[in-house]
Amino acid sequence: MSARRWAKFWWQDWQRDPALRMCSLAARGAWIEMLFLMADANPVGHLLVNGRTPNMRQLAAVLGCSEKDANKLVAELEENGVFSRSDDGTIYSRRMVRDKVISDEASANGKKGGNPQIKPKKSSKVKPEEDEGLTPSLNQEPTPPLKHQEAEADTEADIHSLTTFESERASSDASPGQAVAVALKPAKAKRACRLPENWQPSSEQIEFARENGVDPVKTAAVFRDYWLGVPGEKGRKLDWDATWRNWVRRDTSMRSPPPRRTQSDRRAAVNQAWAGVPDIEGV
Repeated sequence: MSARRWAKFWWQDWQRDPALRMCSLAARGAWIEMLFLMADANPVGHLLVNGRTPNMRQLAAVLGCSEKDANKLVAELEENGVFSRSDDGTIYSRRMVRDKVISDEASANGKKGGNPQIKPKKSSKVKPEEDEGLTPSLNQEPTPPLKHQEAEADTEADIHSLTTFESERASSDASPGQAVAVALKPAKAKRACRLPENWQPSSEQIEFARENGVDPVKTAAVFRDYWLGVPGEKGRKLDWDATWRNWVRRDTSMRSPPPRRTQSDRRAAVNQAWAGVPDIEGV
């Protein structure tokens, strides 16, 4: 029995895996059963039972189907690139092997005290005269202001307002002749993100679509379904507003067709043309 009795399972990754979606329902069911065996194997992620690769008859017994059906299901999974094989032909899950490496690395760092790339902060010692409320000397370096921990979703405007507030506060609290050092945290680079599942176009986006002759309702439905179905990094964008504008500009299929001229319109055009022709009899 493996020491790992549970693991993280990402539902959306399973549903949006294009290789897995091309397989039949029976093949996907066989794959999840094979993943159960891989999670209990050593090394983790490889299709092994007691350290040995099961033959097709043994795998069929585990899957609960005939040997012929087991061969068919495994061939379907391999044809669509769901799994890989090691040099000796053992089936393994790329995702499970990669997650195991990351987990082992994190566990090793934890035993050493944490991530080695994060340097611990040095504790600042308080001098007796500071503790007593006396004015610090000019040669003494001022205590840097407290740095705020940023949330993952902080915007550039939030960061700018925070640093501006710290600068003004440090300047107002400084006494004459005292050097003040304000540690400003650089703004984070904007990170790409996926389109929210409940995304709807804003009023500005709807107006932009109408100005370009595009139906905003139909275009938004196609836009949302398309980008929610794009897997991996290709489905992440830095600026979804710009992506929407480019989509609208390229969209010609949703443009409203020109109004069709009726028989009465053609007659009115002919009558208007003849109206400018002089009467021959009256010449």
